[in-house]
Order: sequence, then structure tokens, then C-alpha cells
Amino acid sequence: MSNEEKDTKITINEKEEEEYQRSCMRKISRIVVLILIGLLATCYYIFVVELCIFTVQLLEAKVTFLVIFHLLFLLCVWCYLRTVMMPPVVPPEKFRPSESDKQLYLSDERPQVLQEILIRMAKDLHIKKAVRYCTTCHVIKPDRCHHCPVCNVCILKLDHHCGFLNNCVGFSNYKFFLLAVMYGVLLCIFTSAVSLYCSILFWTHQLPNSPSKVPIIVLFSLTTFFAIMLFRLFLDHFELALRNITDREDSDNTEEYNPYNLGFSKNLREVFGNEKKYWFLPIFSSLGDGFSFPMGDATMDIEKNAANVPKPVSENQN
Repeated sequence: MSNEEKDTKITINEKEEEEYQRSCMRKISRIVVLILIGLLATCYYIFVVELCIFTVQLLEAKVTFLVIFHLLFLLCVWCYLRTVMMPPVVPPEKFRPSESDKQLYLSDERPQVLQEILIRMAKDLHIKKAVRYCTTCHVIKPDRCHHCPVCNVCILKLDHHCGFLNNCVGFSNYKFFLLAVMYGVLLCIFTSAVSLYCSILFWTHQLPNSPSKVPIIVLFSLTTFFAIMLFRLFLDHFELALRNITDREDSDNTEEYNPYNLGFSKNLREVFGNEKKYWFLPIFSSLGDGFSFPMGDATMDIEKNAANVPKPVSENQN
């Protein structure tokens, strides 16, 4: 067997191994999502049935607890499902070079020549930072676009791949992700406080011992744990949103200057949009198109930058 055939065989085996690893990670993520849904269903049953129906005696308290719980629960689940089910947005067709340009790029190995080819191919794409080419997706990467090794596609404004979602968090669903974490924190805090209140009543013998005592204590432990974890996660990502930087950029960036930082107010509007009535609803309202972004030294306002680019996500997904 020649050396060229050996190299080809090694390359094929490496690709098969990478595909196998991606398949395993996707299967594990699906299992994690099912476990998370099971935990949500269990906590829902304990709070509604064991706590509100069987334990709480005052009708006014039952109604108040149930209304607040269901409001937060529905908002949390709605945002979570939007985050999970929203497909990641890939670069549009104009970022895919022609077949001749692609063959020209792949036929050369000199870094300087490759960069010159990329700059020529990207001259009409308005890329403000370094021009990058993905040899897996065969596209020129827009600014803030990165290749996800799990999904095996390039994703616009990639933040991270989340195993609890079995999906990537990027331009199309970052707002939904933040809202899901925020409502999850509020839901866990409220559930933890109510279950703690009932647990204290059990411990002080103001409520008679019943089969609901143990499930309520378990509910308090679970929701307290998740409240702490989700609160830390929300603080981390809200701080990134205030700086207008993704988790991927924050991990890779070695420079102190962030060119996309427009100030706290405009940074939040980049994610949540200009219409504040949509900020806390899982409705897509983020500014821009996902592949062109206003820079911190831009003289125009963010609304003018956003008005010059197409907004609908459905077109970019195609």
C-alpha cells in the first residue's frame, strides 16, 4: 500500500471517528433533554397536587400559588421549547464561493496566497474583521460566525452548543435562551420559597404529618439547587449580553477592546430589540441579520444600522 493510500485511509477513519463522536454527543444530549423534561414534570406534580391541593388549606393561598406558579411555568417552558426547536441559522448562500473559487482555494497551501484568494472572494461581503474560510461547510465565515463541531455546521453569532438543549445557542435563539434561564430562576425561587414555607409548617407541627411531607421536602431541595445553578448561569450570560460579546468570543478573545460594544443600552437592544413590549416574550425581536453588525465606533445609531439589513430569520435559515 502506497503512502498516499495510507494517508487517505487515515483521513477516512478520522472522519468516521468524528462522526461517531458527534452522533454519541447528540444521543447523550437527547437523553439529557428527556431527563430535564422528566424533572419538570415531577416538580409540577409535587407543587400542584401534593403541595397546593393536598397540603395548603386556605383557598386564597391555593389560588395565589397556582396562578403565579403556572404563569412562570408556562413562560419558562415556552422559552425553553423555542430555544430547543429553533434551528440554528447558517450563513446565507452569498457567502458560499463558486466552484472555481473553491477549487482554487483548496489547490494552494501557501498562507499568503490563500489569504489573498479569500480577500478577493469576500470583497462584496462587507466582512469587517479577518476573512475566514470553513473547509467543512465550504463557506466564507461572516463576522462572529463559528463552526460547531457537534452540529457540524457554521452558525451565525454562535454562543455555545448546549447539551441541555441538544441545540446550538446563536443569533436565532439567544434571546429565547436568556429568557428561559431567567424564568427558570424565578420559577425555582418561587417554588423553593413556597415549599420551604410548607416544610417549616410540617417541622413546627402546624400541619399534620402526611404522605406529602417527603415530596415537598424533595421539591425544596431540587428547586433550591437549580435556583443557585441557573442564577449563576443567568448572571454570566447577562453580563456577556451587556458587553455584546458571545461566550465563544469571550473564551477566544485575547484583546481587551471589544469592537461590538455599543454601550449597555444598545447592547441589550441588539439581543431584545427596540420594542420593549416584546422583551420578556419568546418572540424573535433581535436586531440585524446575524452576519453584519454595527461596530462600537460607528457614527450611526443602532436603529439606522438595523434598518439597512433584512430582519426575517426564516429567509436566513433557508
